Amino acid sequence: MKLSVRAEHGLLLGYLGGVAGTLWDWREHYVGVSNQAPHALIDASALAIVAVLGLWGWRRCSSGARTAIYYLLVVVVLIAFLPFVLILTAPHSTFMAAFMRFAMTRGSLILEGPFVVLAAWAAWYWLKLQGATVARIATAGGVVVAAAASIWDLYWHQTHPLEMGTSMNMMTLPPHQLILAGFLLGLIGSASALISQGVVERVAPGKPA
Repeated sequence: MKLSVRAEHGLLLGYLGGVAGTLWDWREHYVGVSNQAPHALIDASALAIVAVLGLWGWRRCSSGARTAIYYLLVVVVLIAFLPFVLILTAPHSTFMAAFMRFAMTRGSLILEGPFVVLAAWAAWYWLKLQGATVARIATAGGVVVAAAASIWDLYWHQTHPLEMGTSMNMMTLPPHQLILAGFLLGLIGSASALISQGVVERVAPGKPA
């Protein structure tokens, strides 16, 4: 029996990580624990999803496109994980204080832009290669929804500073609900795509799904 590994397998795992991280984050805030690990899991899962979408069929990209995607991915990784590195290595430093002040300004919303652009491009590119079906659109679109919601989430915390306490119920916040909805959309889409592909292969063995 030969196991055929598809992009949807990696996407399914990535979306599972995103859902788990979001629910974990909600629980941590609800019980009054300030823990950055759920945020790291959410970011790593989202980056993994975008990597699978964008790198599947990587050889078909031109050299210029590969270079642009590579540098954009490096920028996104630095933006996503720099706060975690600062919290772990220099939580009380002047640089960390300056970074947190900047995070509460409108200018910080621009930092989320590269990931949204990368997620949207990766989703479009994967759909162009794989072909658009309802399940695949949901699979590719889930991470775009979650990425766009992250901008709304940052803006929401900037405009609702009194709701920044660790004991608040994150389940009541619309941006967090939309982030979870994006991950759930992708999870359902990738699972549906895998199930439908399995049905096609059983009905017509030897023919590509």
